[in-house]
Amino acid sequence: MVMKVATSEAKARLPELIREAERGETVELTRYGSTQAVIISQERYERLTRDLMK
Repeated sequence: MVMKVATSEAKARLPELIREAERGETVELTRYGSTQAVIISQERYERLTRDLMK
């Protein structure tokens, strides 16, 4: 599941958003309704980058 959060709101909620990512949630940071960045868990990041290197 994808969770969308405005960048203006993300600063105050960063610890919570990191916990969500650690649980497997994808957190999209949006500005004016457009995704600007994504928070994912370290485990997922490593798996994605490892798969790219194959």
